[in-house]
Amino acid sequence: MTRTDATPATPLPAPRQCPYAPPAFYTETRESGQPRRGTLWDGSHPWLVGGYDQVQQVLRDPRVGADVTDPGFPNTSAAQPELEGNIFFRKDGDEHLPVRRILNPDFTAKRVEKWRTRIEELVDDAIDKMLEQPRPLDLVKHFALPIPTTAICELLGVDLVDSPVVTHAAHLATDMEAATEEKVAAMHELSEVLARYARQKQDEPDDRLLGRLVNEHVPNGDLTFDEVVRLAQLVIGAGHETTANMLSLGVLALIRDEQQREKLLSDPDAYAATCAEEMLRYWTIVQTEPRRFAREDIEVGGQLIRAGEGIICSLAAANRDPAVFQAPEELDITRAERRHMAFGYGVHQCLGQNLARVEMQAAFPRLFQRLPELRLAVPEEELRFRDTHIVYGLHELPVTW
Repeated sequence: MTRTDATPATPLPAPRQCPYAPPAFYTETRESGQPRRGTLWDGSHPWLVGGYDQVQQVLRDPRVGADVTDPGFPNTSAAQPELEGNIFFRKDGDEHLPVRRILNPDFTAKRVEKWRTRIEELVDDAIDKMLEQPRPLDLVKHFALPIPTTAICELLGVDLVDSPVVTHAAHLATDMEAATEEKVAAMHELSEVLARYARQKQDEPDDRLLGRLVNEHVPNGDLTFDEVVRLAQLVIGAGHETTANMLSLGVLALIRDEQQREKLLSDPDAYAATCAEEMLRYWTIVQTEPRRFAREDIEVGGQLIRAGEGIICSLAAANRDPAVFQAPEELDITRAERRHMAFGYGVHQCLGQNLARVEMQAAFPRLFQRLPELRLAVPEEELRFRDTHIVYGLHELPVTW
């Protein structure tokens, strides 16, 4: 039997009852076997999908669209259509795939593997600088942010590692409570900075990503100059914010769980990769992504979703689906299953996932090898989590050793 409606009530993102688990509404939606409506900031009522198989069904259905400018798309703020309306990953088909193919060569597993030694150096550099700081210190500021920020800036070929413009723009972009005008202004400021770098690379070409885009793909008409700047903005924002949050949350999880920490340190070569994958599954930090809309009427779990209605897939709920993962609520860095969808699923899945994996594989074991006594510097209940952000994380992580 196909259901045609449900009563919207719960706000999205839904409130968490525990910082180490998805919101109960997401879990209950998965367990119900059917999508349920929630309420966004603008009063719209998209469908939340939580089951593993149902999420995959939605994300591979050609009748489901990703265009952020469509009236049915469930935007997380008034600023989103302006900020993301011309970005390829918010497009479908011919507006999405050609641009993705241009970027793909710089983010393949083989290409990223060549960065591993440099990323390991960045990890050690961050730890060296931590050792020079008075304690306690904020691990987000001194470890989790510098590593991915430096890596993505070097990959792009821009010197913005210590730029407050990058940090400010990336932070606001994922904050669903930030004012629209503030978000737009911050992103425009970042765009202006990146445009200057792009023009510089037209005069002084190099082999980094930004130089390749502006000197190979603008002259032949694949991209416009403005599109190159938007792509650079996307790459630096995504590579900066998401991995930084994963690093700090992963460190917190290992601080809390002595057994898992000791297992990792007992054989880092064996467990670095599985530890990274388990952290990705366990935390699944995107709170209201992927977002889609139905182009036509579709049925998910017996629930009719009408054409024009918004859909939000809960990757966090899907990645704790007991039909797929054994003891899904437990953190197990030896878990062999790699079927998680922390990076999404289908043609729109995260382009930078290989880079993020290498950063986590390098960071988690090395940090605890060098600082085996690392611990929280405040009571756990005082930690502040980023509940109102698209990307879940910690505002800060005070630690000592």
